[in-house]
Amino acid sequence: MRSLNKIALVLLVSVSSVFAVTKAEVVDFVNKGETLCKEKGIESCLKEFNNKNGAFIQGELYMFAYDFTGTNKALGSNPKLVGKNLYKLKDATGTELIKELINLAQSKGEGWFDYKWSHPQTKKIADKTSYIKKINDNLLIGSGVYK
Repeated sequence: MRSLNKIALVLLVSVSSVFAVTKAEVVDFVNKGETLCKEKGIESCLKEFNNKNGAFIQGELYMFAYDFTGTNKALGSNPKLVGKNLYKLKDATGTELIKELINLAQSKGEGWFDYKWSHPQTKKIADKTSYIKKINDNLLIGSGVYK
């Protein structure tokens, strides 16, 4: 019985660590994405961001990208949305999330944005924050973490 308890504890810690992302890890992740875009070009980095077996999809940590019309260019959590215009997508409080991310990118070039989003584990609305960076005159990339 003790062996089963130890195995259960190890599994719980392993699963929890997949979802234990820090703000510093998010910034580092986005900075790596920015570097890839600069070194390999926009099309190559978007392809990598959408690669389900690539370096930019790691459990809760995944890259997203939007052009400044609101069209999704990469979304590790839901590739079916790539190519769709999500400009008016709202969070749980009614905030137009993508519109606000674009405004942040255009006004400051980078930064954090807080919103309410469904948590992938609990399926409950939770506080989330995303860090975004403007890559060029028509693209932002970012990633987020639940608080």
